[in-house]
Amino acid sequence: MKYALLTDWHVHTEGFLNQIPQDECLYVWDSIEERGRKASEKYGAPYESDLEKVLSDANVQAVVIEAPTTSHKELILAAIAHGKHIFVDKPLTTNYADALEIKEALDKSDCRFVLSLESLISGSYRFVKEQIDAGTIGDVVSVYFRRAHSGVLNDWLPAYWYDQTQSGGGATLDLGCHGLAMLPYLCGKPVEVKAMMTQFGDKGIEDNSTTVMKFENKAIGTAFTSFMTNVGQNFLEVVGQQGSILVYGSPGDTEDTIMIQSEIDEKYKTKTMIDGSTLAEHPYPIAVFSQLVDDPSLPNPPEYGIDTAVELSWIIEQAYLNGGIN
Repeated sequence: MKYALLTDWHVHTEGFLNQIPQDECLYVWDSIEERGRKASEKYGAPYESDLEKVLSDANVQAVVIEAPTTSHKELILAAIAHGKHIFVDKPLTTNYADALEIKEALDKSDCRFVLSLESLISGSYRFVKEQIDAGTIGDVVSVYFRRAHSGVLNDWLPAYWYDQTQSGGGATLDLGCHGLAMLPYLCGKPVEVKAMMTQFGDKGIEDNSTTVMKFENKAIGTAFTSFMTNVGQNFLEVVGQQGSILVYGSPGDTEDTIMIQSEIDEKYKTKTMIDGSTLAEHPYPIAVFSQLVDDPSLPNPPEYGIDTAVELSWIIEQAYLNGGIN
């Protein structure tokens, strides 16, 4: 894949590009020249200040958008207009209307699209999804997901992360995206969203947040996220009418552990522990994107697709409308 990097703003940029070492970055574009030139040196591609020049280059197959969240819509629509495939860091947008506008343009194009939801590389979370779909624990009544870190507590996030004119919000739409996407992945269509947010630090954003969703199937999901804890391992609990599944640990974690119990499946009649680290991880979304660009016959994985991205933007909008810092 030959691609252009549209800014090095996001903290995940380098980690994601390390997942596609076989691909070639042809340009680094950035509206801030200093940041663009630093990224140019880091990634070995020329800096270009003229976005139109970058997108007009027929050699550029795709764009990797690691730009401020509030600039996603403008950059994505420009890329679609030039027929470029699009990888974008989460979230797609901070509001539903902008997400729908992007979807409308994308649906009229031949552009491939992937949203980065890297939690879904986890073999453990995929296992949970498979068990739910198989009816192993009966109808799901409750899901709880935690993803948190110490970014504000230990002050290691970049200062611009707290500028809402760039980020669009705080912990809820940043790290919280993983939980806000995980709940529908496991439960289906959300119909109601409410949130509660607090601020422990002095950064001017919510750094501690819980979002609750009601689903079409009557399940209730809870997503907790925070920048204020040294407890960094993820935790997932799924409760069904006939059993439960717990996952403790994060993707790539050697201590990733699954506990499952089922009144339906004989092999799980008693609580059974599974070493989640033995389950194969799936490729990172950016690696999936590279494959999609390389092979037009491959289907777009729905978990990273535009409909998932649009739904996530709706959830984010609802969380902030029905939440707020207290």
